Amino acid sequence: MSERVGLGAADASTRWIGIRRHQAVLVVAGVGLLSDWILARRAPFAEAVAGLALLACAAPCLDGLTIGEQAALAVRYAVRSHWWRYDVSEFGDDVVVFFGAEVALRGYELVHRGRLDLSGSDLALAEALGALVDAASAARGGQHISEHVVRRDRIAATLLCLPVGVAAPSGWEPRNSLALEVLEAASGTRAQVLERFTYVRTPDRLARTFRVLDFSSVPPTRGLLEELLRSLTPLDVALHVEVVGAERAQRVASRAVHRVGSDDSTTRAAGFRRTARSARNLERLAQREVLVAAGRSLLRLATFVVVSGSTYAELQSRSAAVWRTSHDAGLRLERGWGRQGPWYRSQLPGGPGW
Repeated sequence: MSERVGLGAADASTRWIGIRRHQAVLVVAGVGLLSDWILARRAPFAEAVAGLALLACAAPCLDGLTIGEQAALAVRYAVRSHWWRYDVSEFGDDVVVFFGAEVALRGYELVHRGRLDLSGSDLALAEALGALVDAASAARGGQHISEHVVRRDRIAATLLCLPVGVAAPSGWEPRNSLALEVLEAASGTRAQVLERFTYVRTPDRLARTFRVLDFSSVPPTRGLLEELLRSLTPLDVALHVEVVGAERAQRVASRAVHRVGSDDSTTRAAGFRRTARSARNLERLAQREVLVAAGRSLLRLATFVVVSGSTYAELQSRSAAVWRTSHDAGLRLERGWGRQGPWYRSQLPGGPGW
């Protein structure tokens, strides 16, 4: 988003009259069942129980999810297999990852040249990456790009994973070995992950994956992930970018403006006041539509923070430290209880879980 309007809430968290759409459906259905049980003669008691259950499912719970969403996650976790396996192979200059879906990528490592912010190279690097994703939007189906900052023995490295056939900007050197290190698997081997409710167990470590939910509280004078990356706690950060194709991007941007504008008109017609948040959101979406129409790329972003430890106690202490650091930096994290397997899969280079 542009600097004038800034970042806002994700499109997936769009609210209507202050609540999410599925909450409105649950509340309306719950109130309808309770009203029918009260007014109708000899209505079954099960109807009242169902109405109360629907109202309870609409109540907010952990990580901004409702009780109904948490219950659905727990059920899916209980019925699916907890063993996750993926194959990693090298074919020439390509790394192929098969984890439910096959992804081919090439890894590039950033050539660090001291303090980038003292020489202005950080701005040039950001502009080069911006030009890269703008060019990728011309692809008919879009493309998936990921950037990983990994720490190994107090040494940090930055990995850029690009689809086959996409050239890396200047300042990045081919380094598939770093991609294999992040994947925790040698070429031609199969890696296994055991999913637990709050973490996953790999052959070498215990890992817990958080997802950044909101950047909007980060001070404007700070980088979005600056405080997190400067944390003394060992962690990996994975930024995944799905570049939406140009034709689809224009449709998505225009539909978002139409949806929010229609909801705003409906709420005002119903007697609700237009809030500053809704006005800012509509302005942000309208500006995004203008930028997309001018040829800028539309991106789906996901930022994952992976904390690891050799024991569960170490994992817990490091996770608590990262949670405090993120909170102090203005970042909102999602814990992902019951989704550790899918999130670990999604944060891997190339995003095989997308």
